[in-house]
Order: sequence, then C-alpha cells, then structure tokens
Amino acid sequence: MMSISSIKRTALMFLSGQQLLIAHDAPQKIRKLLWYYDWATIGDSIMDLSQRFLIDPRISIDLCMPHGPMELFIGDDRFRRVARSLDDCDAQYDMVIVQSFTTKTITRKIRYHPFTPWFSIMGHRKDERFSRIQLAYEQIARVFKSERESGPIEPVLTVSNGSVRRPDRFMIAVAVGGGDTRRRFENWATLIKLIASTWPEQTLSPRFLLLGTGKSALKAVEAVRDQVDHHHIDAHIELPSITAAAELIKQSSFFIGADGGLMHIAAALGKPGVAIFCQIKPEWRLHSQSKIQTVFAEQDINSIPIERIASEVTDYCRELLQEVRPEKAARED
Repeated sequence: MMSISSIKRTALMFLSGQQLLIAHDAPQKIRKLLWYYDWATIGDSIMDLSQRFLIDPRISIDLCMPHGPMELFIGDDRFRRVARSLDDCDAQYDMVIVQSFTTKTITRKIRYHPFTPWFSIMGHRKDERFSRIQLAYEQIARVFKSERESGPIEPVLTVSNGSVRRPDRFMIAVAVGGGDTRRRFENWATLIKLIASTWPEQTLSPRFLLLGTGKSALKAVEAVRDQVDHHHIDAHIELPSITAAAELIKQSSFFIGADGGLMHIAAALGKPGVAIFCQIKPEWRLHSQSKIQTVFAEQDINSIPIERIASEVTDYCRELLQEVRPEKAARED
C-alpha cells in the first residue's frame, strides 16, 4: 500500500508530465547519460552505482552527487565527469537515472531536465531489507538490454596507492566506531588482543590500523591502546577525506569491521576480510564473489562471541599467509 507521501509524489509526477517520461527502455540512439545520485552514505553509493559497467561503453555518463563520497568516483573509468551540482552538468542528455523518487529529486528533474526520459533504480521504496546490488543490476539490465546473464557485476573502486610505502608485515585495517548504533561493535580491544595472542608463531605479529570518525572511534582507540601493545597499533581517526581512508585500506593486507562504509570500500577494492553483521543479512550488502567473509547476529551485534570472530579472522589470515609463502619462495629462487 502506498503512503500518503508516495501518493503526493506520484501526483506531482503526473501533473508535471514526468510520469509520462519514465523510460522502460533506453532511447535507441542514446549517447549521453546523466546519473543523478543524491544518497549520502558511502556503502549505498558503492552498491547503487556498481552496475555502471553494464551500460554500453559508447554511452557517455556524467555523475552528479550533491551529497556523499563524490571523491571516491573521481577518476573512475566509467564516468566522464563527476560533479556536485547540476549546474555543472550542462550536456544535452538523452536520459537521466535517479536513485529514488523523492520530492527533491523530482523537482530537480523538472527544473533541469523537464523533457528528458528518465527512470529510477528504487522507485518509491524506502526499506533496506533487500540486495541493493541485485536491484541495481536488474534495473540497469532491463532498461539497457544487457545480455549479461551471470548476475550483477562485483562493485569496484579505483583508488590510488597513496604515498605510504608497502608495509613489511601483515597489516590489518580495522574500522572502529560507527554512527549507526545497531552496527557499532564495542569490543575491539578484546578482539584485537585475542587475534594478536593467537597469531601464527612463525610469522611476524600483524600491525592493526585503526580507522574511523567520531567519539565512538576515539573511545575504541583508547580502549585498544590500554590493552594491546602500542607497537602493534596505528590509529588514523578523523582523516581529512574518505579517499585517505580508502588508500590505507588498499595498502592493508586484511580488513575487519562491522557492516558499513569502510567495509564496502574494502570489498570494492577486493580485500580479504571479516565483517560483522546485525539484522541486515550479509547477502543483502555483499556480492556473492566478495572476499569478505561474515559473521551475523539476528539482533545484537555485541552478542556474537568474540572468540568466534577472532577464530574467523585468524583462520582466514592463516590461509592467506600460507598462500604467500610459496610465492615469496619462488621469487627468492
């Protein structure tokens, strides 16, 4: 059943003529496409924009992101231009993609591109209990007649290596803190201490790179430093940009964190890792081919036994270290 606000938005679309412009198929001679994405969260943007590579590469795509992590998509192989304002997207577009039909999105469409065909990935839906990657795949494949039958493309980001040299030991990026209390893991100090104590004896102890923002992240760092040898800890809290965090994740060997933006960055960079989920099923947020393994709690994220998480991490890291040793020996020979 549609809500009153949805009915009002639909009425606005009919009265403005925008409902008649909703496209079920891309225009036959489409050459220029505007993707107007006004969601603000890191993870959602990585998932929602992940199927951009399904679109014929001969079609030029401009991305407009008035909010959110625009810098993650600057220099992307698929977007011709990335901008904050529609005023900077001045091409004569053949089609517009929006994420959802909000009142603000509809009014922007009326103001800037009143006669251009358009469609929405999510339509009027507001819930979060679905696979955003799968939905984006289905919508893009339908409208652009993609012949790909193997399912959605795995999310990917293009991130520079930064200025930090390659670490001389196994480095684990850990996303601490978090704005959503449902997904805020509180026992990082105990978990990191347990991982360090059960690390394979024949290898150097790992370095833990703590990443995050806000008071909860600072609190987590203080707790970790109180309980873990500080020589094994590097903290990077309140970095100047999300790209700075992404560069550090890229340089890391492994990722640990709760379901959130930094986890999605790690997954899009192809990093192995372990993610902690609560309420939202992992398959709703991660691609089936992701190297991120998961642990899940139905209700309370902090109800998951720390020993279980530590075991998942150390077992996975042990496998990775065993794979690296033969490669290193071959290079030395």
